[in-house]
Amino acid sequence: MTLDRKWQIAEPPPPGFRLDLGFLGSGVRGPLPALLLWNRGVRTDADVERYFSTGLNDFLDPFQLPDMEIAADRIVSAVENGETVGVFGDFDVDGLTGTAIMLRIIRTLGGKAVPYIPNRENDGHGLSNQAVDSFSDAGVSLITTVDTGSTAVEEISYAKSKGIDTVVTDHHLIETERPDAVAIVNPHVESSGETDDSDQSVDYSGAGVAFKLAQALCAATGRDFPEELLPLAALGTIADIVPLVSENRSLVREGLRVLGQTDLPGLRSLLDISRAPGASGRPTAELISFYMAPRLNAPGRMGDAEPSLQILSTDDVMEARALAERLDSENNKRRLLSEKAWEHASSQFDVNSDDPIVVVNCDGFPMGILGPLAGRLNELTGKPSVAYQLVDGFARASCRSNIVLDLHAALSNHADKFERFGGHARAAGFSIKHDLLDNLLEDLRRHAAWGVLGASPLPTMHADAEVRLTDLTVSTWNFVAAMEPFGEANGKPVLVTYGATPIDVRTVGAGGKHLRISFEADGRRIDSIGFSLGDKPLGSGKVDIIYELRSEIWRGKTRHQLGLRDIRPSKS
Repeated sequence: MTLDRKWQIAEPPPPGFRLDLGFLGSGVRGPLPALLLWNRGVRTDADVERYFSTGLNDFLDPFQLPDMEIAADRIVSAVENGETVGVFGDFDVDGLTGTAIMLRIIRTLGGKAVPYIPNRENDGHGLSNQAVDSFSDAGVSLITTVDTGSTAVEEISYAKSKGIDTVVTDHHLIETERPDAVAIVNPHVESSGETDDSDQSVDYSGAGVAFKLAQALCAATGRDFPEELLPLAALGTIADIVPLVSENRSLVREGLRVLGQTDLPGLRSLLDISRAPGASGRPTAELISFYMAPRLNAPGRMGDAEPSLQILSTDDVMEARALAERLDSENNKRRLLSEKAWEHASSQFDVNSDDPIVVVNCDGFPMGILGPLAGRLNELTGKPSVAYQLVDGFARASCRSNIVLDLHAALSNHADKFERFGGHARAAGFSIKHDLLDNLLEDLRRHAAWGVLGASPLPTMHADAEVRLTDLTVSTWNFVAAMEPFGEANGKPVLVTYGATPIDVRTVGAGGKHLRISFEADGRRIDSIGFSLGDKPLGSGKVDIIYELRSEIWRGKTRHQLGLRDIRPSKS
């Protein structure tokens, strides 16, 4: 199933725009490097210095975050008094890595910490009274939440009634009254103490907030910066797709650096099993997004995320290797189920339909499959997508959206009707009585239709510039590699070439799903790979291509190729 896509090239910078890039080496030349930086908001030489900075000097004072001092004091007090701290996290990569950060820092301080990760199928998202009871039975007197808790008004009140304090660390928008927690460390929530007039505004992930708390705990106890925890924060930041700017970029940049040489056995084993045989070099955000994060997510998507937390928490090398194998196996099962779900969903919608949203029913599949399925539908059609299943009279759904429709805002209009609800502008989930679902979907349709008036009905692929293949040199690939890490709001450069000449074309993978094609460029051969493009019609002549520049180290040698995003017969 394919859908034509519109290609849109960014407006160039104003004439005469220049940046001083001499410090990157003499190989950096031509207008393309400055153009790529311009498109990422790098407009001055000072911006350049910040963009390419390295080291730990870019990290902000953690005590600028709301309630951070209160939270750090309460946890330090718990450690000093021998209290047991319960760490409650979410079952996705962001929540798991943030939970591992809190477990490790509390234990490093000499404290006792016990985790609780809810079961996706049975518990759903968020703190529950059942979790509070479990912590109470374990002798917990302080709960620290990770990636959740800002709206857990009743549950935190219940914990308080049992003599348990709560420190919330979260990054989600608060949709309720403020919970009666000791502290709420959330960049989107005002401090419960004196007003903080700092200008810090970082859209952290849940793991990012947990890392800032770990940083504060180290500062409060006179310990060194917790550099060894940076890879965990990087994993959560990348996986949760928060904007990779400001301190988030520093977290990921330094986290990837430390990940490549980490002594944490679980991260090392997960990294090794996620790489292709023979691959090496510094880990990239792409490696985390497409290979490490799916393996960490797989057990939770299939039901129980406990193995994923174990691999992030263990200090035993043999256990780490066994857990990595288990996560790899779970991921293979998840992929098979995802393909079955895709086949099931494909018969329920038409890519050329005028319906402003895509809705599919997925009864019988694990709830954890629905989010990625909705994401795949959104990517294919460019429309907000809803994947749901019916369980005991309720519709449980995962939604993914485009840049036009703010899912969180649209769904918030029905907040009083949901059994459960949460998420962001681009991703959300809810549970609602089945007989209320149709009205909710109709309202989503109205919001989506209003948003796309006058917009192109086709999914749009955005590119930085049009270039000739002959202009691409090794220094071009090296410059793009120097721009790492890439992610949300700091995307990987995308280029367009019209009239490229294919010299070798073949399909690879099961059923010829992928496309391998080589191009001629003034006597040079440039290789490319196009995932899921094996069925694209190419014609018999030149082609137009939109692509990324890919670099990988394989068996000690660096290979450069194009990563095709789309391809079509040339109109020129």
